[in-house]
Amino acid sequence: MDRNFIEKRRFYRLPFIESILTTDGQNTVVGRALNIGRGGVFQKTLKPLPIGSVGLVGFILPGQEKSISFKAKVAHLVFDRQRAEVDCGMGLQFIEVEPEHQKLLDEFIENEKAAYLSLDKVLKNRRPEGTDIERYLKQLTHLRGMDLSSLRYRVARICTIFETNYLGELESAGRNS
Repeated sequence: MDRNFIEKRRFYRLPFIESILTTDGQNTVVGRALNIGRGGVFQKTLKPLPIGSVGLVGFILPGQEKSISFKAKVAHLVFDRQRAEVDCGMGLQFIEVEPEHQKLLDEFIENEKAAYLSLDKVLKNRRPEGTDIERYLKQLTHLRGMDLSSLRYRVARICTIFETNYLGELESAGRNS
């Protein structure tokens, strides 16, 4: 990673491959999310809203029937013409959140984290049971179809983000105690 890069996110992001809609009131971007955290979401698109744009972002969390929405601003853009493996899109920072929607998002993230950590334990076995793996893949559906080696790498890689204390999470913990 570039030594000059400074991570500005306050919260970690988890994979989130779901439909998402973003609008600034005049333009609408419909597509797929790539990742989500307590403070924002990344939307894949080749036609992002301009940086600094403010609008609404809406999506349905897995297991929920109704959509949730957040007032958000376009915090950064990714558009790499040199590397096809880099997903283009826009990072959306949540700036106004209804408490009930934040609660649903927080619960979703905690459940995902627990599933990743549990699956990581299963995958550390030399020969993990397929039924044990399948139990977690029912929740972590974007991991389906991977061979065991790829699955072990991906899950271990995602679990590394839980080892880092993020500034925002420490601040939140301090306010709630």
